[in-house]
Amino acid sequence: MQTSLNAVQAEFFYRKPLGPSEPKPVFGLAEPDPNRPDHEGFFKNVNDARGEVHALSESGFTLLQHKTKIEDFYNDALVADIYYAEMRDLAKQASGADEVFVISHITRNEAEAALGKRLGAHRLVHNDFTPRFDTTIAPLLENVEREPSRIAVYNLWRRFDADGLDAPFAVCDARSVSESELIPTDLHNYGSTEGFAVEIYQSSHSDQHRWYYYPKMNREEVLMFKTYDSAERPFLPTLHSAFDDPAHQTGQASPRESIEARAICLFF
Repeated sequence: MQTSLNAVQAEFFYRKPLGPSEPKPVFGLAEPDPNRPDHEGFFKNVNDARGEVHALSESGFTLLQHKTKIEDFYNDALVADIYYAEMRDLAKQASGADEVFVISHITRNEAEAALGKRLGAHRLVHNDFTPRFDTTIAPLLENVEREPSRIAVYNLWRRFDADGLDAPFAVCDARSVSESELIPTDLHNYGSTEGFAVEIYQSSHSDQHRWYYYPKMNREEVLMFKTYDSAERPFLPTLHSAFDDPAHQTGQASPRESIEARAICLFF
């Protein structure tokens, strides 16, 4: 695969491979160590995806155009009332699903994260779910009249800061990922402080990983990428991570602000 002419080189933090007797990694039960002792940085080329064609069924991600009615993404009530419906319709159209549920979101702000008030950009290579997500989703399916033949989950990611430069978001072409580098990890207190846990994937480094991003994303663009698919054997996720573009150092751009919603798509 060729590297695009507009690629940037940036550091990505991968999980170190597990040792022979090392236990399954766990997040969320203690404060993370800012020195990342279990992770190692690798400099990777991040290709400019603009001008290229990427499909959910191939690379695992695509860029969508969407104008939202939401002006204040920090108003959780309005987001749940209006934005969820918008993202449900957008995901349904893009995926071809028969039924879609949007049941959660995260709004991130780099400036507030520095003050401990909100989550900021996540700079570790990971995927939100593993094939064990089928057990997590089981209660939702109890309210569905028909059993779906396929379930897929997509993250719909939008940034809404002023210039789209700080802490860009990168996705790894799913076709460049293999099972050998995926590391199942227990994530506790997911989305709440009540102990809800899911299994996620971390990843060890691979020279084959091919990274992409959409430079200067704006509030009328949505990056949609796959985080679970019951039909894939094996399931090879769209790994993702924020990164720091060396061309835009801290203080030279508006702090990144973003919102992500997860769409559970059912196919009958």
